[in-house]
Parts: sequence; C-alpha cells; structure tokens
Amino acid sequence: MIILINMLTLLKVQNKKRMGIMRTIFLITLSFIAFGLNAIAQEIHADVTVNVEMLDQDKRISVSTLENDLERYINSTKFTDIEWEGRKIPVDISIALSGGYNNRYSAKLFIASKRYLFGQEDGKSIVLKISDTEWSFDYAQGAYFNYDATRYNEFSSLIDFYMLLAIGSDMDTYETLGGNAAFSIARRIAGVASSNNIPGFKTFIQPGEFTKYALISELTDLRYESLRVLFFEYYVDGLDMMSENKEKGLENLRKTITDIVDYKQHKMTGPSVLLQAFTDSKAFELGATFEGYKDQTIFKDLKYIDPSNTTLYERYEGK
Repeated sequence: MIILINMLTLLKVQNKKRMGIMRTIFLITLSFIAFGLNAIAQEIHADVTVNVEMLDQDKRISVSTLENDLERYINSTKFTDIEWEGRKIPVDISIALSGGYNNRYSAKLFIASKRYLFGQEDGKSIVLKISDTEWSFDYAQGAYFNYDATRYNEFSSLIDFYMLLAIGSDMDTYETLGGNAAFSIARRIAGVASSNNIPGFKTFIQPGEFTKYALISELTDLRYESLRVLFFEYYVDGLDMMSENKEKGLENLRKTITDIVDYKQHKMTGPSVLLQAFTDSKAFELGATFEGYKDQTIFKDLKYIDPSNTTLYERYEGK
C-alpha cells in the first residue's frame, strides 16, 4: 500500500514537471513567433491590377494568376533591414500587358505610392507616381518570385526597384534623408540591371532624360540632399501642420516652394529628374492646395519649377 502511494506521488511530481516543461516550451514558442512576426514586418501594402485586354484570349490563361501572385509577393516580402513601425505604405500598381508569344510579354507599368497625413483620418498624399513603358519579361503561370538585390530578374527585380523607391521616398517624408538605406539597395539593383543592359538603366544619359538610372542616381547624389530635405519640409512642416493650423501649414508650404525655386536657380546646373518626379506627383495637390491663396504669385513659382504643368496651374490661378 505504502509502495503504491509512493508510486502515485512520484507520477504526480513527474506529471507536474512535464507540464512545467511543456508550458515553458509553449511560452518560448510564442516568443519566437512574436519575434519572427516583428522581424519580418514588412513595409508595403500593394494593390495590384493587371489589364489583359491587349492579349489574345488563349494568352490570358497563362497570366490569370499574375495579379494575385504579384500582390502576394510584394505584401509578404521585406525589402529592407529597417525595423518597420506603423502603417504600411499604400502602393497602387497597374500593369497593362501585351504580347504573350512563347510566354514573352511587354508591359506598361504604373505605380503610385501614398503617405498618410498627420491628424487626417485616412487622409493620404501621393508621394511617388511613375509610369514605365520599358518592361519586357518571360512569365509562366505559377512562377516563383525571389527577392535578391544582387541578381537581376526581368520580372521581379523591376518591381523590387520601384518598391524600394517607394519605401525610401516615404521615409524621406518622416525623417531628413531617412530613405538612404532603401535608396542604396535600389542603386545596387540599378547597377546589376545596367551591367545586364536592361532598358532604362543605361549609365550614359542625356541631361534631363528621365530614366530609372537617372532617378536613382540623383536620389543617391550628395548634391541633391538639400532638395530631399525640402521635400521632407513640404510634408512635415506643410501638409502635416495643416491639420493643426491650416494657415501656418500653408505659410510653410509657400516657404518651401520659395526654397525650391531658390534651389533650382542657384544649385541646379541642368534639368533634374528628381524635381520632375516630385512635381509630377504633386501638381494636382499643389494647384488645389493653393487655389484661392492670398499670395497668387505662388503660381508663378509653381510654373517655374514645373513648366510641364503650366496649363494645370493656370486653371487654379486667380480663383
């Protein structure tokens, strides 16, 4: 009887130890999961649309999963080593396909990344808006995409390049030169693309020629850092401030435009694709923001820094 009681007691102790060990393992597992989720927290939330109207009916089957595959790839890929905090960057991607012979496609790509505005629920401002018609690639249904900044893949590497531009441009709006790390990786991809003679990445470019290589070159050029700082001020001192004090925010925006005019007059030796990318993304926003503004000379300055959108600014001028 005594032996039986001792055996039961021993079993209880062993069971408690096992439960303790299992509980410890469970907690450790949860910790690793939590750490893993935090470690892989990525930067982009993409909404992808693929237009297949230019494809023959039989070619459309081969790309029927492209939209979902690309969206899944972007939204599950961590493009930088940055410890990402806060909301993901909203990015709209539109792809219009043509061709399809032997699974070879040409595409027109349109990308627009946005930035949430302080104090405005769901308020957004377009940060980067780019269209690209120099894209050709092979694609077969169920293709596997792998993120590797040291190797160039005709399909995924161009997407990676633009996602890094979106990340870097977004970070530049929260911290002065905050996008350096992302732009550095994008520059690496551009270098690999250039060595493979990929269209849009040639190193020899005419002044003002808008190419992918020209844009990333200016984004990583020390001579353009002061312009990037002005873009930061545009968001933080201007757009974000407007939610607290609209008049003060507008005054700050006016000052930023004046400073960009000064930059163009005294620091630019020729056309800048970086300034062009900024104004292409901001033209409608600038016109609408300064509509009815007390100092209408702002539109003279806007037309100076962004002559290609003169007609647009004239629609808002004098109202």
